[in-house]
Amino acid sequence: MANTKKLPRQERKAKKRVARRTLKDKWAALTRKERQEFVKAEKPLTVWLREKAAEKAKAAEAPAKT
Repeated sequence: MANTKKLPRQERKAKKRVARRTLKDKWAALTRKERQEFVKAEKPLTVWLREKAAEKAKAAEAPAKT
């Protein structure tokens, strides 16, 4: 979640709510197969999503070089 220590209470609650909502939307967008991969990985969802994005970027970059 976002670092919200320096924000007033209401703003902090709003920021965290938005962060939770976007994370829930990302979870809902996953396919059944992706969810199973995530469960096997035993990592937080945000970490797993970042790793998947990095893998996709690396895979897209590799054919372009050859």
